[in-house]
Amino acid sequence: MPVPDWSKPIILLLLLLAAWFAVRSRLAAVRARRLEGQRTVLLGDLDAMQAALVPAIPPRIGDVAVSVAYRPADGPAAGGDFYDLFALEPGRLAIVLGDVAGHGRGALTQAALTRYTLRAYLQAGLEPRAALALAGSVLSEPGEMNFATVVVAIYDSVAGSVTYASGGHPPPISIGFQTPEPPTVCCSAPVGCHLPTGRRQTTISVPPGGRVCFFSDGLPEARTADGLLGRERLAELAAEFDAGDSAATLLERVRDDAQATPDDMVACIVSSAVGAPTPSAHVEELEVDDEVLARTTLPVFLEACRVHPAELTPLLARASELVGERGTALLRIERAPGSETTVAVLPGLSIAASKAAIARAAEAPTLALR
Repeated sequence: MPVPDWSKPIILLLLLLAAWFAVRSRLAAVRARRLEGQRTVLLGDLDAMQAALVPAIPPRIGDVAVSVAYRPADGPAAGGDFYDLFALEPGRLAIVLGDVAGHGRGALTQAALTRYTLRAYLQAGLEPRAALALAGSVLSEPGEMNFATVVVAIYDSVAGSVTYASGGHPPPISIGFQTPEPPTVCCSAPVGCHLPTGRRQTTISVPPGGRVCFFSDGLPEARTADGLLGRERLAELAAEFDAGDSAATLLERVRDDAQATPDDMVACIVSSAVGAPTPSAHVEELEVDDEVLARTTLPVFLEACRVHPAELTPLLARASELVGERGTALLRIERAPGSETTVAVLPGLSIAASKAAIARAAEAPTLALR
């Protein structure tokens, strides 16, 4: 049929519109494939970063048996939980476990920075408290609040002890042996929150066969029908352990006991069968300055450590005198079953002294950062 002249412009316009839609559809498909490829790369990068923060750990490091498990929170965002375990020297194992506030790429970056900073300080020879204090001063960015709760520990299988310092992080729990519950006052601040940290350090005796469990706050903060799971219930679940149970077993029991686990969960259990049995002891160390001495929580902390009330006044007077001379003082409180609590007032360790120790270690030819 002949096409009327008046319809030819309309047909041409429709053909142009069809061609335009075809091109647009093609471009949209190409763009969708490109975005999908970028998303795949991004997820791969996040997975790689997450794997660097929660690496595979061998079941034994030296003479120390190690069990580590990680369970991400529900949802697509990557969490900021991290851990690290490595040998310092024969019989001594370093443990770093923490949780950065927030989720996603920024949290992963901050977690990686915190992990490797603490690892370097421990390998340089700093004790947990000094490593935490120095990291807190280095990782606090002006105008930012990228804070992380973290616990730093050294497990000495020969001496049969664990020495740890916590910055806003839950202290470990013991499995198979009893230890005094640590005081809940005078705790150190998280890393990166513009507050001094690394003020406190705890040493506990670990008998042969005893196990120590470090964990992230995702475990006690799991939600049950009665509220949060809590530290007490977590300790009960760990106390039910058999010889073959692992950190993964603990996470499974927490998940079975809870209705939801909105945060990442990490558990790390260390144990050793070597070492001679040693008398049970508990040592608390607290660095104080004028601000800490003025707090009403300090006498509460000392009383929780079973310091006799009659000793408080002369003890605080001696600490105040040393703070006036050197800026800080260290209270070292040692208690053991069946014996009196002993308290020593010692000079505190400054950040400058920690930096000097790292500088000396860096110059030593035997230092090898693994």
